[in-house]
Amino acid sequence: MKNTVILCVYFVFSFMLASCKKTPASNDYTVCVNKFVGTGGNGRVTPVASVPFGMMQLGADTRPSGSGYHYDDSTILGFSHLHKSGGGCADFQDILFMPLPGGIVTDTIQEIRPLQFQSVFSHNSEMATPGYYKIDLYDGTLSVELTASRRCGMQRYTYQNAKNKSVLVDLEYGSQCACTIQPAHDVDTVYSSFIEQVDAHTIRGYRKSNGWAYHQQIYFYTTFSTPIRSTAFYVDNLPVKEKKSVCGENVKMLVNFEDNKNELVIKTAISGVDMEGARQNWLAEADGNDFEKTRTEASRDWNKILSQIEVRTTDAKKKELFYTSLHNVMLYPMLSSDVDNRFRGPDEQVHQTDGFDYYGAVIGLWDTFRAACPLTAVLHPDIMLDYVKTALEHYKYAGQLPIWTLAGMETYQMIGIHSMPLITNCFMNGIKDFDTKQALEAMVHSSMKDTCGYSMGYFVGLKNYKKYGYVPCDLEMEATARTLEYAFDDEATARFASLTGETETAVLFHQRAQNYRNVIDPETHLARGRDSKGGWRTPFHPLRSEHRKDDYCEGNAWQWTFFVPHDVDGLAAIMGGKQALEARLDSLFTKSSAVHGDDVSGDISGLIGQYAHGNEPGHHTIYMYNKVGAPHKAQGYVHRVLNTLYDNTPEGICGNEDTGQMSAWYIFSSLGFYPMNPVSGQYELGTPSFEKAVIHLPSGRDFSIKAEGLSEQNYLVESVWLNGVKLERTYITFQELLAGGELVFKMEQAPADKNK
Repeated sequence: MKNTVILCVYFVFSFMLASCKKTPASNDYTVCVNKFVGTGGNGRVTPVASVPFGMMQLGADTRPSGSGYHYDDSTILGFSHLHKSGGGCADFQDILFMPLPGGIVTDTIQEIRPLQFQSVFSHNSEMATPGYYKIDLYDGTLSVELTASRRCGMQRYTYQNAKNKSVLVDLEYGSQCACTIQPAHDVDTVYSSFIEQVDAHTIRGYRKSNGWAYHQQIYFYTTFSTPIRSTAFYVDNLPVKEKKSVCGENVKMLVNFEDNKNELVIKTAISGVDMEGARQNWLAEADGNDFEKTRTEASRDWNKILSQIEVRTTDAKKKELFYTSLHNVMLYPMLSSDVDNRFRGPDEQVHQTDGFDYYGAVIGLWDTFRAACPLTAVLHPDIMLDYVKTALEHYKYAGQLPIWTLAGMETYQMIGIHSMPLITNCFMNGIKDFDTKQALEAMVHSSMKDTCGYSMGYFVGLKNYKKYGYVPCDLEMEATARTLEYAFDDEATARFASLTGETETAVLFHQRAQNYRNVIDPETHLARGRDSKGGWRTPFHPLRSEHRKDDYCEGNAWQWTFFVPHDVDGLAAIMGGKQALEARLDSLFTKSSAVHGDDVSGDISGLIGQYAHGNEPGHHTIYMYNKVGAPHKAQGYVHRVLNTLYDNTPEGICGNEDTGQMSAWYIFSSLGFYPMNPVSGQYELGTPSFEKAVIHLPSGRDFSIKAEGLSEQNYLVESVWLNGVKLERTYITFQELLAGGELVFKMEQAPADKNK
């Protein structure tokens, strides 16, 4: 049986690769997206039906945890309308629909137990493409198809036995995450839900819950293509008789239909504002649109997005990985405003923008400021302009810029305040049509707050950082990592202040950006905990990790020491010069991969020595070799990561996808450059994976990348030419890319010792 399963999986992925080879003839880049990459292991990708940057992520749930779907599972629990595909800590999975087997009699069901109705499924009958998902349930007697627009999801059920069709709508079901917030909730808890029948074809309701997102509110408006014959309501799994609506903590509804048609189409719009907002979203996006039209439009939207970068290669696997990665990045930022521009802000109140889209559903900047946001800034400056405006609206109602926002609510999870590099990077990419004075005010104010919020069991803020010039390890958890990230954010603020003519502020924050020096131990040359009296953490265990309970954040001393992307020269000076830093980098990649501790962070993955590619803090580290005069070492390790830590299988992402960041690293690096410091205005050069790539810029210009002599052995770079001029530097600038032109890499063979 096991060999049969393996063979089936092989044929599925072989088919996907074969389909990708058809792309040049059809110009349909969606066939090169493998939506099952990262759905296994710890990738937390879900093969949702969605459109780029949309609010709706409609998908199959196989478990009420993680992202809601895992490739190793064999049972479908239902289809929920809100997911966070590729996220780290889980949430969402709201508004679950589950069709019952055709022919089942529901009138006698006296109790609806949690997850009572499930169906075994096979990947052989499963299909997912951008904007579309399909699966067969109940031994093939029911086919379920999903598609989506920005705020609306459509389900199409096709029955072999159309008699007594019934659908369960479950408002109790949601992500059973285990994240600590304020106040602490171990799992997703519904504190209020409501559902009612509006007319013969329509139901509506809401679900309000506490999970990782505190006071999350999601409203829905649903229509059925077939008239409703009868309904049955359940509260706490027991029936409530003679009702047209019901309210409670855990509400479910059975909807029964009266005709014998083989097809049932369900259209559901969602809103974070209210039921009327959901209805207006439905009228704008679902009314008059049938399933096939919506599916076609979703595919068209994805193809437009994917075709912005054209890669040419004979390697179908690399091509598929590239376009799959581009798809994953462009799921975010995630829309949270309605068609009338209303949204629910971090103060839990309803507000309205002056016409821009509010992207407050998922603001995971701890991951995405590094490469995902910079990539989107190049390809979609209009989206990123609205993202910056979203951050400033958040500041208006929360009193600080976003840290890690979910469902419009600030979770205060993770460390640093990475709205600063978001705003600065956008400005440096020519995205300037926002209130720069307000932006700098927000950056400065957020950088001065004594208390930001409550996370991981204690209050967090910058009081100690301002007082000591570092975060003392006897006063706060993850103190060393916090110091390093605050220092980088300070440099982002300094750069923005300088670019907008605020010299005094620039000087102040550039000085604060040097605070990283206060946690680099000059004796061990490692980032180390330091207490409020100035002493170093003793005993010191550089390879130790205690997940979110030590001086680091999802890492150890070796992995965090190099988080100084804004001052590599300064870090080298502390260590004794560039050769000393190069040797330290060599040690990072060649040490044993053993990590010690009783509760080692599961995010430390994708290891090469102690370099952990599966987690974001180290994503820039390889490119630091450029700054110490060893670009061939950078090229060697980039090539190794691209070819060994990414693949086309469900386990093909070596860590959490983290809302696009893992994929963004792949995209930039496979093109041949990376924003090692996203507020420097420079991309560090690496080694390209494609014979040719063309970035079609929104300005109408093209930026072409060629790799002459590229082969499996020829992955090191002999020279680089920009617009016919040989570069005597290891970087290109943001402006050089945005101006368009041609970047040519002349490749050479890699001696075995150059990749060590």
